[in-house]
Amino acid sequence: MATKLPDGVSLIRNGVFGQDRYGSAYLFGEEELALVDPGTSKSVSNLVAWFDNSEYSLSELDSILLTHVHLDHCGGTGHLVERVPDITIYVHESGARHLEDPSDLLASVKRATGERFEQYGDLKPVPETNIFPIGEERDLKVAGREIHALPTPGHAPHHISYFDRNSAGLFTGDSAGLYLNGQLIPATPPPTFNLEQCRESLNKMKELEPATLLFAHFGAGETATSLLDDYGSVLKNWVSQVDNLYSKGLSPSEITDRVTKARREWFVDGFSPEELEMNVKGVVRYLDWREDELG
Repeated sequence: MATKLPDGVSLIRNGVFGQDRYGSAYLFGEEELALVDPGTSKSVSNLVAWFDNSEYSLSELDSILLTHVHLDHCGGTGHLVERVPDITIYVHESGARHLEDPSDLLASVKRATGERFEQYGDLKPVPETNIFPIGEERDLKVAGREIHALPTPGHAPHHISYFDRNSAGLFTGDSAGLYLNGQLIPATPPPTFNLEQCRESLNKMKELEPATLLFAHFGAGETATSLLDDYGSVLKNWVSQVDNLYSKGLSPSEITDRVTKARREWFVDGFSPEELEMNVKGVVRYLDWREDELG
């Protein structure tokens, strides 16, 4: 049975990577509307179709809250700004420059994804005047709701989670991992995954005492504190598993093959061996960095 969404929050299946249950954007508000993580540029048609068949109008969209500037979360932003030119885009200050000039971000994604780059679509530039950069933890008034913006680095250094004080729902982006078919799956992509930052961010999210976690991949999860604790354990075990295999001289592709055979239950709702290998590469890069830093 699906977890009930908080009052006043709608889930929009944004069709990321052509999957129906892999990417979820969220809409809240009444007279003014706010959208959390629209998805890739290829998600825009799904979003427009959803609005066309709902009680809401796309023209009422006042704000977009981006948890981070990975293309499966932010890629549709510039396309939506073209349709609703006065919209405000909330994003971490370190990610804002990538919205204004996406060239470096697109090049980085292409290096990380290789032949899969086409699935991620594009990212149109967003005018600086539309961007509301967030540096430190702060309260916001968005679409008539009290929203607490909490920087949650680890998955990415510019990651923000948004806590809706009205409903006690926490929009986690990827800071609490993937939640597919009732299971938590690590989200540890290159180039800047950091285990210690992830675990610190999980503790900060717990302090907010959320009632529901609203995952970008995919949907709502109750028993929020337990899920945050569980993801901390999932991350610790995942990094240890990759570390053990990497220390034996296995390459990222070889590690991926081993894990694919051992964790077949992970491959549901759009999660693929290619996604897994990207997460392996993120951990390997983190392990190399940790070795260089700590010796």
